[in-house]
Amino acid sequence: MNQKIRDLKIRLMLEAEKELTEDLTEVQRYQYYLGRMQFLHYVSGKENLLEADCSGSVCLALLLATGCGIRVTADTLYKKFFTKKNPDKSEIQAVFFITNYDRKLGNRLYHEGECAHVAGLAGTDVVLNCVEPYAVLRSLSDMRPVYNAMDYMVVIRGLDRRALQKASDERSDLFGADYEFLEFQKAISEVKLKNC
Repeated sequence: MNQKIRDLKIRLMLEAEKELTEDLTEVQRYQYYLGRMQFLHYVSGKENLLEADCSGSVCLALLLATGCGIRVTADTLYKKFFTKKNPDKSEIQAVFFITNYDRKLGNRLYHEGECAHVAGLAGTDVVLNCVEPYAVLRSLSDMRPVYNAMDYMVVIRGLDRRALQKASDERSDLFGADYEFLEFQKAISEVKLKNC
């Protein structure tokens, strides 16, 4: 597809989404975008509205909901950004799946205590579970016993909004972000500048 046409489509989509979500809180926008990502194709290392991995879907929802751009692993989301224990329902939340022993998943080795999977909390007991072949909305109550039986600890954490803002401002946590993700970030930054 021609790059200019693709850029225009991204901008038009963002404008339409902006109108739909402008009266929502950040938490509601985050949940909206997670819901919108159902049936997204799972592709490791991706984070756009066509394909993403688990951490990519959370990072994209954060960008679209807050305007703050980070692209990190599930483990970094857990250790650096979603650090609030016992979060309030009025906070952006994610569910983390921490391995209880060293294990290899695909070509990656996860060590005991490392977060191997994340799912954005899209509502009461509902998460966007972005796994192969595609993302689906699932009940956390259904997922928890399955992951516990596979020796994962399941933890819900709230977003540290200041840490997110700081990393976004410093552009310090953007490892290998997709072109589309960077274009979303650029377009959102331009809108923020116009509104100042």
